Amino acid sequence: MTESTESTVQGRTIRPEFTGSAGEYFRIWIVNLFLTLVTLGIYSAWAKVRKKKYFYGSTRLDGDSFDYFGSPKAILKGRIVAFVAFVLYAFVGELYPASRYAFWGLAALFLPWLIVRAFTFNARNSAYRGLRFDFAATAMDAAWVYIGKLAVVAITLGIAFPWFMARQKAFVVSHHAFGTTRFDCELSARRYFGIYIRAGLILSAVGAVLGGLSALLLPKLEQFGPLAWVALLLPAILLYVGYAISYAYMQSRTTNLLWANTRGPGLRFESTLAAAGLARLYVGNLLAVACSAGLLIPWAVVRTLRYRIENFAMIVEEEIVHEASPALAPVGAAGQELGEIFNLDLGL
Repeated sequence: MTESTESTVQGRTIRPEFTGSAGEYFRIWIVNLFLTLVTLGIYSAWAKVRKKKYFYGSTRLDGDSFDYFGSPKAILKGRIVAFVAFVLYAFVGELYPASRYAFWGLAALFLPWLIVRAFTFNARNSAYRGLRFDFAATAMDAAWVYIGKLAVVAITLGIAFPWFMARQKAFVVSHHAFGTTRFDCELSARRYFGIYIRAGLILSAVGAVLGGLSALLLPKLEQFGPLAWVALLLPAILLYVGYAISYAYMQSRTTNLLWANTRGPGLRFESTLAAAGLARLYVGNLLAVACSAGLLIPWAVVRTLRYRIENFAMIVEEEIVHEASPALAPVGAAGQELGEIFNLDLGL
């Protein structure tokens, strides 16, 4: 893959380049895995930094790569805090089941803070051309989105979920900045609803086919003899393929929509992910990882990342001088690690 810069009437189009390889990442991945296992997880903080440094350093935009400055010690401290919190929740919850309600109440109160700290830690430790990124939202801003708007999803029994996802992603992007340069993002909830509905229809169609196939095959299992397991496995495989197609459609369309509606001073972005391309990636990755007993995980990760980067572009409409923010103070990693250990999806 090669980086390219194209000059057009509408501006200068810059396409990024990923210079890494599956072989290089495999060496990092296997060492990280081994050292994490032999140190009972302690090395995982260093493993996370090594992985991020490799991917950041292997991604070039307009001739320069990205940098990651996260401290393994800060991440380890955050993971210790997250682990202690998880153990207390699990242990005390088993002894006093009613205490889980108190934990859930505290989690709801701290959720906005966790989200802001996680995004801020990651942004302030990421840089391009010597300038660090920033995340400028407050806990109150996050509470309005992640508690107030999520409550609407609960009240509507999930019907408002696409609306929530549009608002959540716009919130994340709009509060990020490159130095002092803020980004802006406005997403149409109506278009999100359309994407989710079509993805649901794809999955429903596959489910209907599977229902008919199962009704046809299950009564005849005895006729297959030793190969009866194939008749049982076939619907499961088809179900994953259907899910992969549905999920790929949703991911490609929402990602393209997100970047098409993201702006910065003199900048706009473009994403051209194809549902068919992503679906092939997901299915191929699953088969490769399953058949290699997990050894091809690095290949699958690099393959997916390269496809996403190949379908991304930044259009520079006006050359802007970006300035470093003087207010970027160090941020602890506790929020990020608590989010990970409690399985909070904070990404885009």
